[in-house]
Amino acid sequence: MSNHLSRDQVTEWVSGTNEEGVKLHLEACDVCRFEVERVRATLAGFHDSVHALAQRDDSFWRRQQFAIRERLSVKSWFPSASWVWATAMLVVLVASLLMMRTSRIPRYGTTEAADEILLQEVQGDIAREYPEALAPAVLIAEERNEILNRKSSHPSKNTSREGVQ
Repeated sequence: MSNHLSRDQVTEWVSGTNEEGVKLHLEACDVCRFEVERVRATLAGFHDSVHALAQRDDSFWRRQQFAIRERLSVKSWFPSASWVWATAMLVVLVASLLMMRTSRIPRYGTTEAADEILLQEVQGDIAREYPEALAPAVLIAEERNEILNRKSSHPSKNTSREGVQ
């Protein structure tokens, strides 16, 4: 562990925090005292440069004001490319959804034809032994039963060997 002040302690001391322990350490340690003076000099240099930059003549500030006004007045009437792409993609998405929806809806010439198709679908559903949604489960159960029937009709090799021994 170091016997010198941390960066936080140096920064707090420079910013005005007067801890007695830090004060005593700075009186005894040349390295930390040098670090405190280096930070103070850096901050003073920064302050001076900011102050010098702020003290520009009126012509500089008029040029800045003119440049800002010019940029604000020259707005493009065309939206940015990203907005154009986003709008185009949205139009394509909406169009494709509408096309998919309209293709699913059957178009019937008359009400009688629609009624006839509905009646045929209902009769088909009534004639089924099981609901259409359970068809995969029925197939699985039939296949399972078939496998179990094959196993029970063919004795395994292990059971025939046990009879020989």
